[in-house]
Amino acid sequence: MKQLKIRDLKILLDLVETKSFSLSAKNAGLTQASISKSIAAVEETLGIKIIDRESRPVRLTAFGETLLPRIRKHIIENDELFELVEHYKKAPSGEVNIFSPSGMQAYLAENILPPLFQRFPDLNVTITTSNHYKADYFKGVSFNNSCDMLISYSPPHNQNLIARKVKRIRMDVFATPEFYERHPFTTPEELSRHPFILLSSMANNSYENVFEFANAETTEVKSVAVTGKLKFDNVYTAINCCRNGMGYMVTSDLLLKDTTGIQAVLPPEWGIYIDCYVIYRSRKNLPFRVQSSLDYIIELMAQENKP
Repeated sequence: MKQLKIRDLKILLDLVETKSFSLSAKNAGLTQASISKSIAAVEETLGIKIIDRESRPVRLTAFGETLLPRIRKHIIENDELFELVEHYKKAPSGEVNIFSPSGMQAYLAENILPPLFQRFPDLNVTITTSNHYKADYFKGVSFNNSCDMLISYSPPHNQNLIARKVKRIRMDVFATPEFYERHPFTTPEELSRHPFILLSSMANNSYENVFEFANAETTEVKSVAVTGKLKFDNVYTAINCCRNGMGYMVTSDLLLKDTTGIQAVLPPEWGIYIDCYVIYRSRKNLPFRVQSSLDYIIELMAQENKP
């Protein structure tokens, strides 16, 4: 059996839309005779009539109606195949928009962006702050229309998006040595008696954060509510207040490179763990530059979890 030509099938689809040989000829920049010849070629290959030429306007035969959805699917798959080939012929270039919480951006700057630019030197990357709110942890985070990928501590609200869990981050309690000396503790529960610098995204009420402390040796988990008089939606401002001895705070050492004056004070067996996700749209809807950078970022973040 001879193969159907995509060009002839696309002419057939246009004829179905216009219901006119003359309009389809105009759209394709061909003569009506050429349009008729393309339709005849499809019918000859299949051995059955598709177009009822006696009707005005032009319409499909019963078989043509049955065949039409499969023709559409075949053309889409063919176009996607060649689009993929063209994408892979080109080096990734253009802009990629990454949204992330402010607390994640120091990690991106240190661990992700340098190797990303080394591999894809023609990329332009915009980092946009997208801090979490309390509701995001229960209902899922929102995904901005201009976002190519979102790095998040919570899965998305939109179930049509894809969320890859790529990293598990250990967080600690930090303070200046002087503050720790004035407010000592030996167990996580005792922290509820001491002042904290709070994060808005973790606030259960006005001035309270609740943290799940996990013991790596016994797998014991303790839920502890801490309070304070300072609350921030920006972790870096909170860190500066912590450096000034204004309270304990919970953060990750990933965010504290070159930060002096504060130290981790939890016993080494205890930690607070949060999952990190990379969220994105269906891959078939992503430009090649986004696909390539997305794959590499996921690879880089996942590698750090390996022993």
